[in-house]
Amino acid sequence: MGRPTKAQAQGWTQSLLDEARALFCERGYASATLDELAVRLRCSKHSIYRRFADKQTLFVAVVDRDVIRFVAGLDSSCAAISDPLGRLRAVARAYFGFGASRDHAALYAAMSLEATTSAEIRLRASQWASEALVPLRSAIAAAMPWGDANEQCEILIDLLDGAANRLRLRDDFENDVEIVFSIRWNKFLRMCASESMDLR
Repeated sequence: MGRPTKAQAQGWTQSLLDEARALFCERGYASATLDELAVRLRCSKHSIYRRFADKQTLFVAVVDRDVIRFVAGLDSSCAAISDPLGRLRAVARAYFGFGASRDHAALYAAMSLEATTSAEIRLRASQWASEALVPLRSAIAAAMPWGDANEQCEILIDLLDGAANRLRLRDDFENDVEIVFSIRWNKFLRMCASESMDLR
C-alpha cells in the first residue's frame, strides 16, 4: 500500500482527536493514557507520537479544537439576526446550551481539574476562556454600549453557568433548558436596565 494522502492523514488525525476527546471525558486527564488510546484506535503508540509529542500536547490540541467549534457555534447562532439585543440573546442561549451539555461539561471538568496542578494548562485555560467568550462580549458591547462589556459578560456567565450546573445533575432536564435560560436571561436584562438607569 502507498502512503496515505494528505486528506487521509488529516482524517485520521481528526479521528485520533475524537477518540482522545472521548477518553479524556470518560477518564479525566490524569487517568487517560496513550496506551488505552492506542488500543481504542487499533494503532501503535508510535502513530500517536508522530502527531503529538506527549499527552499534554494531545490534550491541548483536543481543547483547541473544541474552543474553535464552540466559538463557531456561538457565531452561527446569531448569523441571521440583525437586532443587537436579539443577537445577544441568541449567543447567550447557545452558550447556555453548551453549558447544559454533559459532553461539553465533561471535557471542561477534565481541563479545570488539571489546571489546578499544571501551570501550563492553567495558562492555556485562561487563554481558552478569553477566546471562547469573544462572541458573547462582542454581542454585549453592541447591545448594551453604556456598560462595561467584560463585567456584564462575567455577570451573565455567572447566571448561566450556575443554572447549567444544576440542570446537568437532573436525570431529565432537556425539556427545562429553555425555561431555565429564559428566567436567567430576563433577570440579566432587568439588572442591565437598572444599571442603565443609574448611569443617566
